[in-house]
Amino acid sequence: MAKLNPSTTQTPAPVTSQAAPVEEDTMGSKLATVALVGVAVALIEIELIPGMLIGVAAMMAPKLLPRLGNVFRPMIKGAVKASYALAERTKVTMAEASENFQDITAEVRAEQEPAHAAPVRAKSA
Repeated sequence: MAKLNPSTTQTPAPVTSQAAPVEEDTMGSKLATVALVGVAVALIEIELIPGMLIGVAAMMAPKLLPRLGNVFRPMIKGAVKASYALAERTKVTMAEASENFQDITAEVRAEQEPAHAAPVRAKSA
């Protein structure tokens, strides 16, 4: 029987893959698949199309929402700024209207007080 010298034994090197797996999960292939399934569903049962569209939206939402967020962010920011400015102008306008209404109410009370404050004299016969 031959003796094995531990210093001369070689262990095989781990095999590493140089090429990364290619993802064929592109949006185009998904849309083509969905379109094909959509045509098949339409031929079988037309009532299933709304449910299929909801499923497609749910499938595409995670990929599209970040992109849409970057596109719509400036518009949404502008809308929020405009809403904030409108709210501030509305506060000022309402405060002015309230002050004017209180002034008018105070004027009416001041005009009516002398009429009510005057004592009614009884006529003596």
